[in-house]
Amino acid sequence: MPKFDVSSIGFYVLDILGRPVSRIPEGGRADYIEEIRMTVAGTAGATGMDCAILGLRTQAVTTVGTDDMGDWFVAKLNKYGLDCDLVRRDGSVQTSSTILPVRPNGERPALHVPGTAAVFSVAEEDIEAALDATVVHVGGTGLLKSFDGEPTVRLLKRAKELGRITTFDLIQATPETVKLVEPCLPYIDYFVPSIDEAGEMAHDTDPARVAAFFKAKGVKNCILTLGADGVYVSPEHGEAFHLPAFDVEVFDTTGCGDSFTAGIIVGIIKGWDIRQSARFATAVAAKVAMGLGSDGKLVSFDDTIAAMNSLPVKTSKVEAA
Repeated sequence: MPKFDVSSIGFYVLDILGRPVSRIPEGGRADYIEEIRMTVAGTAGATGMDCAILGLRTQAVTTVGTDDMGDWFVAKLNKYGLDCDLVRRDGSVQTSSTILPVRPNGERPALHVPGTAAVFSVAEEDIEAALDATVVHVGGTGLLKSFDGEPTVRLLKRAKELGRITTFDLIQATPETVKLVEPCLPYIDYFVPSIDEAGEMAHDTDPARVAAFFKAKGVKNCILTLGADGVYVSPEHGEAFHLPAFDVEVFDTTGCGDSFTAGIIVGIIKGWDIRQSARFATAVAAKVAMGLGSDGKLVSFDDTIAAMNSLPVKTSKVEAA
């Protein structure tokens, strides 16, 4: 039996967020805002953190710097209860970091230093330990310069050889990113990108056609997050369906997609069907959107279940095709 519920592998980044930011002051002047936070983020980092908050035995697999930000990062992961034995330190670059001025409507432009994300890879001697989990999540393809491509494919292929369940997300996708993603697709059980990024690669905006594009290339379950319009799910078995988002006051959309993936992973570990998992994941994302940063107002599994059963649901025009 694997040691961990989930091993979250790849892009971990330190986010420094401020809200609400409606403009950048001119010259050397200052504006006053309500809140500034530092948080664990990234398509592997935020997903792993949120899995731990939701009660899963979680392993972090990444690289951070030997700088003060790297020290903070490891301490924060430990505080959330993640196992950090496979968090490597690299003094050649700084810890991957992003400044996010969050707009009043929750949108957030980004100023990003790739740093350790660009040098991260899983060493050959660490692969078996990295895959010692029921669910293997790979997040960050597109920014993981040293790990993207063949190393990612090799790790996912080995995960399937070991009987692991694989989940996958990417970041900052462009039409060219599909060249990195396509060889991975036959080894992905749950593909959980946003419709914007998946659409960039599929050259389409229709969720049903985008999902069909990726399933034709080997993905078993294609789950497309649609922002305020909820989620479109094309499962391995059964009919595709759409679930609306919960109707909450949005403070910050940072990490909502990453937290949604964490919700899907919780559902997998719990043995739920994909509809129940997607509904729970939608509640996880809603809790994150209600606060600042990749954890937002997410505090526990039980609190999220309560939110799922009590929050109002948005009216949406999106329908499964």
